[in-house]
Amino acid sequence: MFSNWLIGVFLISATLGCQTLVREEASMTREVTSFMHRYVQLANEGKVRAVAREIYEMPVLGKGFNSTDHEVTTNPETFEQDFAAFLNQLKKEGFDHFHIWGLDVRPSGKDMAIVDMDFQWRHSNGSSIGPEHRIATYVLIGKPHGWRIVSANGQSFE
Repeated sequence: MFSNWLIGVFLISATLGCQTLVREEASMTREVTSFMHRYVQLANEGKVRAVAREIYEMPVLGKGFNSTDHEVTTNPETFEQDFAAFLNQLKKEGFDHFHIWGLDVRPSGKDMAIVDMDFQWRHSNGSSIGPEHRIATYVLIGKPHGWRIVSANGQSFE
């Protein structure tokens, strides 16, 4: 009888623990999703300083699309200059804005998340610059001052 009671208490505790973990992951997923939408909003507004200082945390590991080369940026000013140059190059191709098709947010523990963003570089008329779907994978860390991207990697499909 006592062993059945003990098993019951264990099962209830395990169930409550799983429910708490699911709630924490759901809350974290909402936070990270909101953060990623803010990132794209700032980028679409051309606010490169805010992107460099409020979205990314140095050092940042980065890999471009269709390349195996990667680099680490340690200075926010350098990151800001590089991001501005990237946006300027896109604008020469008629870029108007980034469009998010979807985000796959995968929490990893209490202070890290991996995000796959399916997005598109668009002209003002909505047509695509390059592939209609691009996937970038981001690693985010929850810092005392909020979520920050520490790694941004373009996936290669060509």
